[in-house]
Amino acid sequence: MQDFHIIHSRDEMTLTTDNISTVPANNPISSFDDISRKVLRANYPASTFRKPITSNGANVTTSSDPNSYDIGQILEVLISTNLNPSNTFEHDLLELLISGCNIINIADQHVTSKFSRIIFTFCSRHMVRLNENEAKQQPPLDVLLNFLIGSYSKATQVSYIVDILRALSQVLYENGVNCQNFHQQILQTLLPVARFDYQNLEIRRMAINGLGNLCFRSGAKLQGEYKSIYEVLLSNLTTVEPNLDDAAFLKVISSTLRALQFIMNEDKTIVTETFNETIEAIKRYIFFNADELKKFSLNTDRTRANSISMRNNGPPSPRSPTHSRHNRTKSLGRSWLSSDSELSDGEHVQTRRRNEDSRIRSNAVGCLQSIARAAPKLLYSHWNHFLPDTHASMSSIPSLFTLIQYEAMPAVRISACSVITTMIDGSKQYLAAADDREIKSSFTSLSAKLGAIVRELHAGLLQILAKENHGAILIQLLKCCNTLVNNTSYERLSGGYLSRLYYAVVRFLTHDDNNVRIATMSLISNIVECKSCVEEVENLIQAAVINEIVSNGTTSNSTQTFEITNLLAFLIKLIGNSSQPSNIRIEAWGVLCACTRTHFVVISPLWEQLNILIERDLKCEDVNITASMMFLVEYARELAAACGSRQNDAEDGNDETQQTKNLDLTKVSEWWTTVLVQHVQMATNDKCHAVRAHACDFLSYIPANIFSSLPTEKRNFCIKILLNFSKDESATVRAAACRGLGVYILFPSLQQDTKFASDMALTVIQQMSDQNLLVRVRSSWALGNLCDTMVILSNPSNVIQGVTPRNANLNEFLINVLWAKIVKAGLSAASDNDKVRPNGVRTLGSIIHVLPTNFIIREERGLIKEVVMALIKNFESGSLKVRWNACYATSNMLRNPNFPIGQKTNNWSVQLYDALIKAVQTSKNFKVRINASLALATPTTRDKYGDITTFIKILQAVVTSLENIDNLAGTGFSEVKYQEQLKNQLLTTYQHLISISTYSDQKHIEPFIERFTKWRENINGI
Repeated sequence: MQDFHIIHSRDEMTLTTDNISTVPANNPISSFDDISRKVLRANYPASTFRKPITSNGANVTTSSDPNSYDIGQILEVLISTNLNPSNTFEHDLLELLISGCNIINIADQHVTSKFSRIIFTFCSRHMVRLNENEAKQQPPLDVLLNFLIGSYSKATQVSYIVDILRALSQVLYENGVNCQNFHQQILQTLLPVARFDYQNLEIRRMAINGLGNLCFRSGAKLQGEYKSIYEVLLSNLTTVEPNLDDAAFLKVISSTLRALQFIMNEDKTIVTETFNETIEAIKRYIFFNADELKKFSLNTDRTRANSISMRNNGPPSPRSPTHSRHNRTKSLGRSWLSSDSELSDGEHVQTRRRNEDSRIRSNAVGCLQSIARAAPKLLYSHWNHFLPDTHASMSSIPSLFTLIQYEAMPAVRISACSVITTMIDGSKQYLAAADDREIKSSFTSLSAKLGAIVRELHAGLLQILAKENHGAILIQLLKCCNTLVNNTSYERLSGGYLSRLYYAVVRFLTHDDNNVRIATMSLISNIVECKSCVEEVENLIQAAVINEIVSNGTTSNSTQTFEITNLLAFLIKLIGNSSQPSNIRIEAWGVLCACTRTHFVVISPLWEQLNILIERDLKCEDVNITASMMFLVEYARELAAACGSRQNDAEDGNDETQQTKNLDLTKVSEWWTTVLVQHVQMATNDKCHAVRAHACDFLSYIPANIFSSLPTEKRNFCIKILLNFSKDESATVRAAACRGLGVYILFPSLQQDTKFASDMALTVIQQMSDQNLLVRVRSSWALGNLCDTMVILSNPSNVIQGVTPRNANLNEFLINVLWAKIVKAGLSAASDNDKVRPNGVRTLGSIIHVLPTNFIIREERGLIKEVVMALIKNFESGSLKVRWNACYATSNMLRNPNFPIGQKTNNWSVQLYDALIKAVQTSKNFKVRINASLALATPTTRDKYGDITTFIKILQAVVTSLENIDNLAGTGFSEVKYQEQLKNQLLTTYQHLISISTYSDQKHIEPFIERFTKWRENINGI
């Protein structure tokens, strides 16, 4: 039999095809021998096969005795071979590992150590996947863990233990979730040697790495063990005084910080119990050797400056080549000399030490970022440890800006930028108290401290931006500025922050790196949208501060000049330049959208230029078409607001209005007509679903007064598009169309159109069963608007454009079959997702308000009972928005004079009143209590409150609530502003109940009248 035999040589690896005796086929070694040769054969060409030699150069003597087979020789070759994954099948490597685990004697420490190194190599290079296995076979991960844990239990020599633990650590990486059966064995193996008092530092470091990798992405599978692991790891940072001269100790610290970061990412509560201790430890190592870092950076900059100066001022004085080479080496801070040079060796050691210090700082910053994500509010009080509150020149205390400025390793600088961004993100409410205006006082308030931090954050970022030229770091700095602008309340700060920031970053709009330009435009968008500094920002966007390169002449003979322009002119030219990348032009449209939202008066005079760009983008098949349509929608929205219309924001409850002086409504109507013909008709036929959705959004922003002035064919076009697009294949388009229909049903001119109302009702009811949540939210909102319109039409006091509402017969508005369909659709929505339920209960309240008497009588024990039960359920469950909408819907429902509340023909009246009483007395949310109290005051006659028992319970709840109105224990701060409104509503409800009470009620209500009188006297101080 012709076999390949493998040998390991000191200088090279050799293979042979000599005919020598082989291991018997039934021997387990045979399988390992075969797969090893298969793997090696795939990585070596045939020309390299030759007679095997031993490590001392002698020829190998083969024997027919199988026991003379040296498996260690195979392992040496495998270790020395640089396996190419592209030449080797993954299943062959996996088979090699499994076979080795099965044949190697774990008591043979020398062999297990070698095999552990192979396991480490395969896993660290991602050459095998251990979590995949065939049916009826033991998973490869389990095989390797059994082998490594068993080998560790037999190992006695330090070097062998280190090899085994290193392999175990790598096997555990990203596999902690897949080895739940081994968790206890692994922890029993690693925890004792990971303790701070274990003497051998390298073994401790390997164990710490293993614990960290075990936790990585393990989630809830390791939930019960995180605490014990965390305590062991933290003790390595806090219990032992650091030996800063011991490289091995520093590696332990670095590994510990990395492992802590993994744990905090998996269990966000783990850090809360030892928060202060953890912060102090992390702070120590974030600024580890920070003073030396600063000195080294300054010395390096000075040396480079001197070197440049020498080159510019003339050649250096003659000196020996060796001396010149020494100077070059010293200036670069690297070892370019041979190992015989004492200077080179010293610098090499220093470089390694600085790199190790950087790794420690990097892992510590990673820990801080994990804490900022897990417990941001707990970190607020420790901001002063990491963020400056005084100018750097006035303080020697390092901050994260120290790392950003002076750290040599770019990855650490990027991480420092990122952690500042994470700390600031979501802190708007906390920073709202910041005040940097000088107030003479011996006491430094929290507002003043926060104001100082905000001031120094801006100053530090501006200082670094002025000097930074590393692209990736620059992008992170711009993102950090972006987050700072989003979370800062500038109205309480001294002026000029946004101006200084704008002037500092606007130059990056012409940067060579497109990613830097995109980050800059994103930041400028947020600056532009800052509503607390409108006048300041308006001046900024019109200021000519951007240096733009302009080419003059022909292509062959052109010259370049610089032209200073303002932001808007620059963006228009940028979008119009087809040679610019698409993502740059899209971001430019985004900045224009931001300008439109907050500075419409500045944007509107540029409409003719912008219209040309929109038309060009709509005619070409480019991703820019979506951005230009988005701008058109924003422009239409603000123009509608300028006309005094905000019906487009009714869904979001936005009541803001923006008026433009001297607005010519005739010209505005012409604008809408022109854009409908020029842009929207083309957009409705576009194959891109986002463009069609934007077209629907545009139609929904047409103001009611403008819509009624449009030609009939244009109005019909708008309605037809929305009705047809509500059945579009794209969920985004369907949702936008349903929203548009919900807006149109509120138009007075369409409220008289029974055909539109019926078509609209059928359409949105059909879409309320859509699988897409957004479609259900928008269609349920539209149906709620339809029912609100029916309430308006039923009210005799409402007059719409001189037309008397049809309160007498709403059956003219909707066909009879739709009543039940609307009620059933509302019931379905009321039990849907929390985002749908508020609209569902609103629909139920309004539709019951206007239901015909015959329908109510027929469905008293059917649909009406289902409606009542659905409302009760929503009093008690779901989001707060769901609850207060359910209470308000109940009030709306009870306004129907024919609603059978309080009658003995049903068994749900008492349940409804009991649920409202519970909401008034026990809800923590004042808006829920206000609306529940409103519902209790809605029935107009005494008989609708049922018997005396129910009436007294309601009166008692109201009086008790008034007596406890000033008891704010357990009440959130945001609820206090509604306290007076709740008090007034309870008073109104009380007075209503007393006014409708009958003579037979008097003896039952007298105690409550006395309690009310006493309460009134107490609050009036009588």
